[in-house]
Amino acid sequence: MNTYIKENLTCNSVDVVNSFFRDNSLFIKNVVSKFLFTKYNGASKVDVDEVCQEIALKIIKNNYISKYSSEKSSLNTWLYIISRSVSVDYMRKINPIYTNVDDLEEIPEIENEQVDFNLPDGLLSKRQNEVVTMIFWGDLKAVEVAQQLGITSRTVRCIKHQAIQKLRRHFSAGDKRRVVS
Repeated sequence: MNTYIKENLTCNSVDVVNSFFRDNSLFIKNVVSKFLFTKYNGASKVDVDEVCQEIALKIIKNNYISKYSSEKSSLNTWLYIISRSVSVDYMRKINPIYTNVDDLEEIPEIENEQVDFNLPDGLLSKRQNEVVTMIFWGDLKAVEVAQQLGITSRTVRCIKHQAIQKLRRHFSAGDKRRVVS
């Protein structure tokens, strides 16, 4: 497939583009349909066709065929990335996620609950305790904590990671992955 593109790059004719899409349209359609139907509940076959048309338009309009390099990725990977990004753009365009502030009658107040949580004594070192407290209870970023403690932000992130690992082991959550900011 790569040699096919390289041989025909010089002649940027309608025949080359047509044969390119004839050879790859089934792959593109499969990628788009699998992505849309697994990620978006309201997707339909019409959406798949629309996205495929947008992909073709984008590839032709931006002359992506001539920009493809087999040294960077395989043709299928290249098409997959283009197909997926156009699919995401399309779904964001037809399903915007926003709330109009003017439509809200009353803005609900956010309740700030005070969480009373004490770390077990002696579990964390003094430095780990400082870092965890400043990041999670002081709402500071690693850079801000680093400035206050006179260390690098990389060291702060390392200390935070070690402290989280100790806490996971202590609370028997070491085998469960959680996203922690």
